[in-house]
Amino acid sequence: MAEKSHVRLAHPDFNQGAKLLRRGYNFVDGSNGLGQLSAGLFFIAYQRDPFKQFVQIQKSLAGLNNDLLNEYIVHVGSGLFACPPGVGAEGYWGQALFE
Repeated sequence: MAEKSHVRLAHPDFNQGAKLLRRGYNFVDGSNGLGQLSAGLFFIAYQRDPFKQFVQIQKSLAGLNNDLLNEYIVHVGSGLFACPPGVGAEGYWGQALFE
């Protein structure tokens, strides 16, 4: 079973060295009339190249017989955002995206 653990499958040693700077944030958004919580985890990951990093790791985790954590999670939505570097004394915000 350890070979199918989420931590092992997401580790750089099993993903051609792919790494993410990642953080999870728990949330609770109240409960329904039966007392069932609307709760979950916002997962945020930063990487330089989503295709080489995030996609590579997701391929390792995909499939019914891979990541044992899949039994306990439901994916609701995703987003991908570009975060340009900061602005120096010269130039403008986002300039690196257009060079």
